[in-house]
Amino acid sequence: MCLARGKVYRSTFQGIRGELMFRRTKVNAGVLAALGAMSIASAPAQAQQQTLERVEITGSSIKRVAAEGALPVQTVSKSEIARSGATSVVELIQKLPAMQGGITEGDAIGGGGGGAAEASIHNLNGDRTLVLLNGRRIVGEAGGSVDINMLPLSAIERVEVLTDGASAIYGSDAVAGVVNFITAQNTQAGGLELSLTKPQKAGAKERGFALSKGFGDLDKDGVNVLMAASFDRRDSLYASQRDFSKSGIIKFGLSGKNYLFFNGSPRSIPGNVNMPDGTYGNPYEAANGVCPPSHVDVEGDCYFDYASTVMGFPTRDRTNLMANLAIKANPDTTLHLDTYYSKTRTRASIAAVPGELSIDPNGPLGSYLSQVGWNPADGNATVSYRAMDLGGRTAIYKRESYGFWFGADGRIADWDYKASVGYQKTHYREFNQGYPFGIAFNDLMASGLWNPFVLPGNQSPAAIAAAKSILTDGYYDGEISTLKSVDAKVSRDLFQLGGGAAALAVGLNYNEDAVSSQPSATAMGLGGPNGDDSRFGDASAAIPYSATRKSMGLFTELVAPVTKALELSAAMRYDDYKNIDSALNGKLSFRYQPMRSLLVRGSVGTGFRAPTLRQLYRPLQTFGVTAKPYTCTQEMLDIATSLGAECRIGNVQYDVKTGGVPSIQPEKSKQASLGLRFEPNDQLSMGADLWWVGIKDTFGSVDEPEAFGNAAKYANLWTTYNDPVTGKTYLAYNSSTTNLGKQFVSGIDFDIVGRNETPIGPLQTQLRATYILREARQLLTGGTYYSTLADNNPSVGEVAFRWKGTLGNTLRMGNWAHTLNLNFQSGYQDFPAEVYELDASGAIVAADTVRLKIKSYYTVDWQTAFSFNKALTLTVGVKNLFDKDPPLSLRSDGAHMLGFDYRYYSPLGRTWQAKLNLSF
Repeated sequence: MCLARGKVYRSTFQGIRGELMFRRTKVNAGVLAALGAMSIASAPAQAQQQTLERVEITGSSIKRVAAEGALPVQTVSKSEIARSGATSVVELIQKLPAMQGGITEGDAIGGGGGGAAEASIHNLNGDRTLVLLNGRRIVGEAGGSVDINMLPLSAIERVEVLTDGASAIYGSDAVAGVVNFITAQNTQAGGLELSLTKPQKAGAKERGFALSKGFGDLDKDGVNVLMAASFDRRDSLYASQRDFSKSGIIKFGLSGKNYLFFNGSPRSIPGNVNMPDGTYGNPYEAANGVCPPSHVDVEGDCYFDYASTVMGFPTRDRTNLMANLAIKANPDTTLHLDTYYSKTRTRASIAAVPGELSIDPNGPLGSYLSQVGWNPADGNATVSYRAMDLGGRTAIYKRESYGFWFGADGRIADWDYKASVGYQKTHYREFNQGYPFGIAFNDLMASGLWNPFVLPGNQSPAAIAAAKSILTDGYYDGEISTLKSVDAKVSRDLFQLGGGAAALAVGLNYNEDAVSSQPSATAMGLGGPNGDDSRFGDASAAIPYSATRKSMGLFTELVAPVTKALELSAAMRYDDYKNIDSALNGKLSFRYQPMRSLLVRGSVGTGFRAPTLRQLYRPLQTFGVTAKPYTCTQEMLDIATSLGAECRIGNVQYDVKTGGVPSIQPEKSKQASLGLRFEPNDQLSMGADLWWVGIKDTFGSVDEPEAFGNAAKYANLWTTYNDPVTGKTYLAYNSSTTNLGKQFVSGIDFDIVGRNETPIGPLQTQLRATYILREARQLLTGGTYYSTLADNNPSVGEVAFRWKGTLGNTLRMGNWAHTLNLNFQSGYQDFPAEVYELDASGAIVAADTVRLKIKSYYTVDWQTAFSFNKALTLTVGVKNLFDKDPPLSLRSDGAHMLGFDYRYYSPLGRTWQAKLNLSF
């Protein structure tokens, strides 16, 4: 098999293969040997005349015959999707070696993710990865990242990932690259799929249903309709259902010593009294000599093991509908109507609601205060409490999205054209359970009916009934985001060069993003019986806002086949974001094929990314609490004093505020890539692409551990929070987005495919991997560079894996197909953790700080498919065949599960799956 040189146009520039054209041309069969960066199609070695359809390359506006292009592309075909064992688009994307970082489903469990999941190329995060459906931009929340839950895996024909960023065609905001999900075109096929996935251990059982059917032949009947529907449901998994995450009390050995790690909360049950000397007094401990159950004595104070009560993986219900209509108006014109609808419901539960209560020492609960030595002369006591009798805090996140595009494509004279008008909308809503109104709950406690100093299960029936009457259960917050879009482009041949016709394309994009927040009265602090209350323990005072961002882009592209071996491309784009900024960016690329088996390619380009609507216009408002507890340092105390506030007592979560910054500047980026592909014969294909991205004025907020560990350095990031229950003013952290400085990332994407005819059937082996060479970023303009490469750096709070890859093997034996996949990622240095050294008896002897070395992690998946006939196939398999637990991690920021890092490892364990496919 050889790399092909087509006689009409050779594929070049951001070479993701796209929609079929209707004009046909005769070319040599060698063009069929086009390589994909991940998926490579075989072709006969002998030359024969074939009729091939010209296609439009995603990222390029010039229609040509598909072949390997000037920019690196990874293509996942329908058959590869099936062999991967993935049950959703989210799982499929997370398996790809080039994908690292971004929001995951696990972030819903107290990590702020809201049930969304992102595509993030090369650890550059979801906001910098442009997501397309059939070449069209998908609506993101508040003009930001896209929740890929909205895409049905069953309707996807292939996924194409451009790993070179800053598309001059679709938007220079694609700093990390482009992910294009492509559905079937002009198909009459139908399919029914039933699936079941079940971990061997308890929790997270998943079942799915999908149905699709195409009607009509566009060429013969002049019309084609494709309809697809899917539904899937996943049960909950609680952290307590896995040994590695069942508690925040973790004992481990390191370097011949025994240690204890504990991440707990001083908001306890029975409650902790905040003493004037900065310690806690617990009446239960005073009376019984030990801390309450599910608590740990930390240097004389009782801390609650909250991690033992949280979910380990959220529940999810997901419905997706999609319909595409194509009508051939005449031989040179096709009209399109494309629509989708998606509804996702995610349910996440964390520990019972914590908060502070104000208790009068002369009131009905004063005797409990006297047990810990509270002096009535000091006034009301603040008690840190957890209302376990009301159950855990539950958030139900609902996302409903729909979109449609009207379009036409075809040919007028010598010009190919394509145009569309679209509208998309996504509605995010959050519903809560388990939160009482704060002031009302404090009043209930002050009445003496509710006692915060008894164990769970000991409140009177009257107290429970009274508390339930003041719960805030129901709608809490929401947001509507819309995207209106107009796209148009034309292309044609210009003149002949040594390698063929030079071609030109010009086009424009118009996008109008809008967002409208819809907080409830409770979220705005206007709930409760008197219209002045918010959730207990919550720093909520949401401020509704609406904003619109209009942008226009003009672009042009020129492809010049200078010789039969060398093709040059140039593209330029002008973006204008109204009232924000404008920029001119471009890209130059080349494709050199000195022989049929070897191709060399490269590119350089620039990019520009405007802030999202939230980053610009969201009013400064409270945004929950920090991901982990912190102890007030002297620097924090000095800042609190200067702001007329006070630090919270003990190791506790602090209030967080966030908001938009209208003065924030756009990110500017530069990209470069250099790659080669070599395919000496039909049995072997290999390629590697070196890439580099540099970003200036990066968006972000200083990571919590960095800010709390260096409070004076980030003195401008501190503000205050007025507690409506206690009336006190506390120090709070401002996590608003700002321009942090520069970031550089570079690496190599590899792929090798081998094919071999064995005595029992054809065997294909495929290696796909990404190796990160360098990652460095600043947290302040002109400041120190920090790296996350193989390091969960406490100043940044995330990891860039040096290696990530998959090795797949598929053996076909008649009606049988067996697939064995090895998934691997390299190790890293864990987050620094404060621990206690233990002696042989288990007693604490000293405090220490350690950093674990997380080892490389491997899992094996097996899948066997049997085809009863051409229409019916049964597939059974097992993921994580050897039931390998995630490695121990002492990470404590982000979501509330402890003992492993949910962002990079699955808690499911060995998981069985079965799937039945019927084609008709």
